[in-house]
Amino acid sequence: MSKTQEIAEKLKHQLAEWEVDIDKLEAKLEKAQGEAKTKMDETVRELKSKRDELKEKFDKFEETAEDALEDLVEGVELAWESLKLGFLSAKSEFMDKDSDKD
Repeated sequence: MSKTQEIAEKLKHQLAEWEVDIDKLEAKLEKAQGEAKTKMDETVRELKSKRDELKEKFDKFEETAEDALEDLVEGVELAWESLKLGFLSAKSEFMDKDSDKD
């Protein structure tokens, strides 16, 4: 597993855990009263906002990682083809001539 994949998996797992925690806080919020309810409501809204921000950044991270991977694959494929053509050219120019002399 690549470092990028490890980071992505950790973030997905952590986001899922935090979703559960936010749900638990919301359940407690329904039972809370007075100042405690106001404070908890503010905390839940702040957590949701930060969660949404993280999700947005994570989506960009995944897109960038995929784009970078696609660019890398294209680069490897181009290098592969170039090397293959180089070997075919060298083989036809040097190896085939040597076999004619043998």
